[in-house]
Amino acid sequence: MPHTLVEFARSVSTNLSFGPPLPIDGTPHLILEFGMPVPPAPSNFVELATTVGWEATNVFATPPVQPTLLLEVLVNGILVGSAEQSAIPADGEPIRMTTMFQTILTDLPEGYYAFQVFASNMEDLQGEINLRGPIHITGKVIVPD
Repeated sequence: MPHTLVEFARSVSTNLSFGPPLPIDGTPHLILEFGMPVPPAPSNFVELATTVGWEATNVFATPPVQPTLLLEVLVNGILVGSAEQSAIPADGEPIRMTTMFQTILTDLPEGYYAFQVFASNMEDLQGEINLRGPIHITGKVIVPD
């Protein structure tokens, strides 16, 4: 069945792969947000693609416990998607990582929606996390023809 892209929106903090550091601790930090209308259509879906580049520094623990980035996607304040990634141990510092994931929502009612991404370090006592980039999210509303 053919589908049509009817809305596109995005939020970009940086497209650079090594931008200025944004420290992330155990408290959720709002890092991205945008608004997007969803038109009336049966069987619509919203596709969200999130990318966050980060580094772990001052790692105190040895495996298996490492700094762990938690990314949470909220729509109108409701958690709809998340990703969790631990730093991969390396011989030197910093440990550079990129977390990418998609969130798919189906059959949203017509309306204007607020999309937000929050980041936190679930193991902040084991080391520090700095977001470095790229940091962005894109949203697409797709409906059947």
